[in-house]
Amino acid sequence: MPSLLQPRSIMTSSTSSLIQPGLLRRMTARKVLESLQELGPLSRADLTRETGISAPTVSKVVAELLETGLLEEGNAPDNVLGRPGKKIQLSRDGSQVIGVVLDPEICHVLCASLDGKVAEDLHIAFATPASYPALLDRIHQAVKELTDSPELRTLGIGISTPGLIDEQTNTCAFSPNLQVINRQSPAADLEKLTGIPTIQLQEPRALCLAERLYGNARGMDDFAVMDITFGLGLGVFSNGELLKGYNGLACELGHITIDPTGRLCGCGNHGCLETLATDSALANMVSDRMKTRYSIDDLIAQIRDGSIHATDEMNRVCEYLSIGLAAAINVLNPSALFVHGRFLTISDSVFEQVLRLVRCRTLAPSFEKCDIRLAVTDKRQGAIAAIVHHLMCAAGPRL
Repeated sequence: MPSLLQPRSIMTSSTSSLIQPGLLRRMTARKVLESLQELGPLSRADLTRETGISAPTVSKVVAELLETGLLEEGNAPDNVLGRPGKKIQLSRDGSQVIGVVLDPEICHVLCASLDGKVAEDLHIAFATPASYPALLDRIHQAVKELTDSPELRTLGIGISTPGLIDEQTNTCAFSPNLQVINRQSPAADLEKLTGIPTIQLQEPRALCLAERLYGNARGMDDFAVMDITFGLGLGVFSNGELLKGYNGLACELGHITIDPTGRLCGCGNHGCLETLATDSALANMVSDRMKTRYSIDDLIAQIRDGSIHATDEMNRVCEYLSIGLAAAINVLNPSALFVHGRFLTISDSVFEQVLRLVRCRTLAPSFEKCDIRLAVTDKRQGAIAAIVHHLMCAAGPRL
């Protein structure tokens, strides 16, 4: 089956579109998709009112999108007089997308409907293989397992990738914490193996899309998401678009040197911000003191039940994290900054401590205009949001 038209900047193969109208029709298709994404199921009449586009044009575009599998018709509502129009919705039953989360320790492959709902029973997790061929083969096997249903059309695969992605060459330029993917293109390689349109997006940008589509950033055009799990990454929406830089390498805040004599970072330098201000930084600090290796989940559980006291290490990580957050706010002036991490959830007081420190380190006018909150989406939703956003962009440009 031909795939949707893919923008050349992130295209993994040259494929033809399932929708071949003129520019205006494609722009209408994008508007219809975004309206359903934002508002949920709507009748054709509802879509006409919401979009301001004529009823005949909406009907033609909806028919085309139904053919692509992006949309489906739901059941007519009960207890309504007359002949109610059937609701149109992003596909839930007839089509799916696949999300792949690449991680230094545990990788995830999962299914979701076009409205972003993850199918919890269709989720495969596995320890990250030590070589790129083994990693690619394991992902391929998981995708085959999740796409073997003849009733479901798989419209695309989104890969959330740690590290830098060079969008001019569509390769992983450098991943300090998952170096087996360096100079590789998981998206292009997986598309060759599966025949399914596949895109890869830098992890913090995928989290940005997830927060905008499914989280607390809905309707926002200027915000940022900071990931502080294994490394420290920053994704930024500016004026409604993802901030990418010249070849897609912008916003690498995590590799600013904070302590030149500090811990060796995966990038080769010492004392990078991500070695001091993240979940993994806290786990490493406590593990070094206790002479026992702790995962962040084990550590959080033992801090909560009082088995481990880590006040000094937590204070240190909070201090460094406040430096990173203040830098992002001072430089980017976002309306909101969402933080994705685990140790901040140990207790309300931990996040409150970070906010107090950020206030002290940020220019007052910028701090007062920035809403700092914990992110409510995760990396799995990020991978799904990446491919859903791509499919919408492929349908056509915005009106």
